[in-house]
Amino acid sequence: MLFSHYSIGNKIFKNRLIMLPTVTNYANPDGSITQKNLDYYSLRKNLSAIIVEAAYTHTLGKSFTHQIGIDSNDKIEGLTQLSYVIHNNNTYAGVQLAMNIKSKTINNLTQTEIEYIKNSFIEAAVRAKEANFDIIEVHCAHGWLLGQFLSSYFNYRSDLFGGHLQNRMRLPLEIIKTIRDILKDQILSVRINAVDFIENGTEMDESIVFSNRLKEIGVDLINVSAGIGAKTFIHVSPGSYPNGFLLDYAHKIKISTNLPTVAANRLNDFDLASAAIEQSKADFIGLARALIADPNIITKWQNTQFEAVVPCISCNQACIANIQAQKQMSCLMNPKPYETNTFERPFMYRRKIMIIGAGPAGLALAVFARQKGLDCVIFEKQAKIGGQINLAIKPPHKQEFKKMLNYFEYKIKNLKIPLFTNVEVNIDLIKSEKPDVVAFALGSNPYIPDFALGNEFVTTADEALEFGLPFDARSVCVLGGGLSGLETANFLAHKGLSVSVFELEDSLLKNTMDVVKIPIIESMYSNIKFFLSHKLINIKNNTAYFQTNNGPSEHSFDYIVLSLGRKPNRELINQINFCIDTIDIGDCKNPQDAQAAISDAYNAAQIL
Repeated sequence: MLFSHYSIGNKIFKNRLIMLPTVTNYANPDGSITQKNLDYYSLRKNLSAIIVEAAYTHTLGKSFTHQIGIDSNDKIEGLTQLSYVIHNNNTYAGVQLAMNIKSKTINNLTQTEIEYIKNSFIEAAVRAKEANFDIIEVHCAHGWLLGQFLSSYFNYRSDLFGGHLQNRMRLPLEIIKTIRDILKDQILSVRINAVDFIENGTEMDESIVFSNRLKEIGVDLINVSAGIGAKTFIHVSPGSYPNGFLLDYAHKIKISTNLPTVAANRLNDFDLASAAIEQSKADFIGLARALIADPNIITKWQNTQFEAVVPCISCNQACIANIQAQKQMSCLMNPKPYETNTFERPFMYRRKIMIIGAGPAGLALAVFARQKGLDCVIFEKQAKIGGQINLAIKPPHKQEFKKMLNYFEYKIKNLKIPLFTNVEVNIDLIKSEKPDVVAFALGSNPYIPDFALGNEFVTTADEALEFGLPFDARSVCVLGGGLSGLETANFLAHKGLSVSVFELEDSLLKNTMDVVKIPIIESMYSNIKFFLSHKLINIKNNTAYFQTNNGPSEHSFDYIVLSLGRKPNRELINQINFCIDTIDIGDCKNPQDAQAAISDAYNAAQIL
């Protein structure tokens, strides 16, 4: 069923798989199309349709520095090129029209400004037709402008555009009806929130009413999502949410309207997606992050090459977090989603790369370099590969990271890369291997202050995750409120321990983007206490001493767990005293996270 045809009007969709709109920040600053945009969309193959990311209909509604624009006629040429590369893959091309005014709230918009907004959508729809797009989608979800009009959480207007639902629907319906009246041949889609998942927000009964009004005015397709972007991030839910948890919402819209619907959010499992279509939960499966991670996922599904799929682990660390930070979209597993055939040009001279360390950086480098045509061999001192991935999967709700390890294990075997575990590499072994390049991926070690060394009551987050704590532990202090510290605290609290987290800064995860931070903080167990603005001064036995804004403070626990950062493991690197090409990647160069390690490996593979 997933690969069965489906007709809407005179258009026949070749399968039930649609690429959902996701901002990439690949456009020029003026919103015009770049080669990077063209490359990115041309790589996503075998879909029935691709709906291009939220294109702003007026510069006042631009949310991101390099967002695609459809606000002026000079954009039509580039947009035509974009629809062409999508059509070139025998895929219908769609574009989402969006606005998100941040300079004022919708409650302050004048009637004149509202009319201006309305006209901007209508003019943008005409441009989309001129640029040969088959599908025009109007964005009414996720707290963007039209979604704000629909939601009583945002809309406090007392005129014709506020108050009861009929008024709150007025502007979106006027825009969509006018577009329908003007454009007869294009498929008209609307992205809606089934539920806002926020107090006083849109609920299911209102969405059903709105969806039926959309049907009355001639909408062809309803793209069902949920959540307010800057408040809940449910529309890009992390791995702590179950796969397909929004399916029932799409189904309710489908059976209430009898309109074709697109289901979205964490449907990147083939069996789940297939079952959703077979059970008529929806008519189409929408994928976004899964296609960022692997542009060929549909082909692999069709050929039952499930192990070969580059997995999306729903971490949001490089896709949504980058966009939030006004950076270009990336992916933990696929650092440059717009690159074409980067690693498919074998070198005439097959250089041998000796990779020392089989954590995320080392494994990724082996795969990327081997796909480039280089000979690789991996040495790992531990009995199993994965490095800190093996620790990352220990806390609650982090099992998605296991997919990363499974994928690398598959690729190492599939690419026939020699792998030696339980091997402590030394200088003699490096010389005997006679590599052209030695790639050090040695990882990092937890930072332990001198005053904590040798203390029987002190352990590290690594050790706590790997081995747990002694059976007599009841109360635990975790020093450090970063990502590792919080996940370790959650791991220990999940086991029933009373956990207290102490953080130097005045907030948790201070330098982490909200899309990653908020779900982590919301998932913390209730038996965890937090102490902010606590500077660690000393540890004696089982007591930690702090300096706070209110003076000195001390706290005693059964055990103290350190999560105070990491230091590069450079011991072997510093022993190199002969002429050989080397490269350092991952934590042994600069301790960061798995996303940075894999990106580092990707960049290294390009220059080897």
